[in-house]
Amino acid sequence: MRINTFISAIAIMALTTGCSILRNNQSKTPPTTASSTATNTTATTQTSKTETPALDDIIDNMKGEWSIVEVNGTKVTVNGENHPKITLNPAESRTGVMEVIGFNGCNYLNGMWNIKENKITPSGEFISTLKACPDAPYEFAVSKAINEVASYKLTDASNMSLLSSDGRVVMKLHKQNLAFLNGAWKVTAIEGKAITAKIKIVIDVEEKRVHGNAGCNLINGEIIVNLDKGNGIEFKNLATSRMICPDIATEQAFLLALENVDTAAEGETPNQAVLKDNDGKTILSLTRLSPDEIAD
Repeated sequence: MRINTFISAIAIMALTTGCSILRNNQSKTPPTTASSTATNTTATTQTSKTETPALDDIIDNMKGEWSIVEVNGTKVTVNGENHPKITLNPAESRTGVMEVIGFNGCNYLNGMWNIKENKITPSGEFISTLKACPDAPYEFAVSKAINEVASYKLTDASNMSLLSSDGRVVMKLHKQNLAFLNGAWKVTAIEGKAITAKIKIVIDVEEKRVHGNAGCNLINGEIIVNLDKGNGIEFKNLATSRMICPDIATEQAFLLALENVDTAAEGETPNQAVLKDNDGKTILSLTRLSPDEIAD
């Protein structure tokens, strides 16, 4: 009897000791510190966070007039006003919606695109004019491509690709960057020779107008943005008053140079610009006018 009682006591002690060990092992589980929790939260946040530009920035980068330089892998080589293009304008009172005006070299196509991140969804069908053109080699290819657009990819501020739903590039676009020319300028050199004549012009790229004082006579004319080449610009249909001036030779040299302008480029500073001929030679050097000089 005493032996049985002793064995039972040993069994109870073993059971009690085992439970105590189990509880001690459980209590030794490393606690979760505030720093580790913060680290895990940060890692989760960084993993789930996507670098998506704000919608306003996307719309701002996409808006404007784009020349179509390639359609379905074929380069577009049409010169002048018949060059295919797409103009994108933010729709009024409709967030994330672009008004689209496409020109296929003959007819205009009008429609709407919904923009979300890099995706493009048409808002209804495009409506086209029905003009018949004898020489519009990209008409059907451009019209087809516009209706296939499902996303876009901006390479930089001047180049964008439009892609189909299967990721195929259907069009490559180029935007002229001539905004630096806007404003009032004085001509400081013609054909590389400095001048003292007070020749002042105002250039408005958006309105496609130029006006000013050619040194003696007033000048007005049109601007043509050449979509076939980078920063291509031409000054056409120039008209002047007909006053007799002592330094008419400088004025005539300026007008001749202005008619031969083919491209523009920024100067060494934001207040300088140069106009070049078809050979890339600088024929007019410009310096931006100060407010006092404009008033003079």
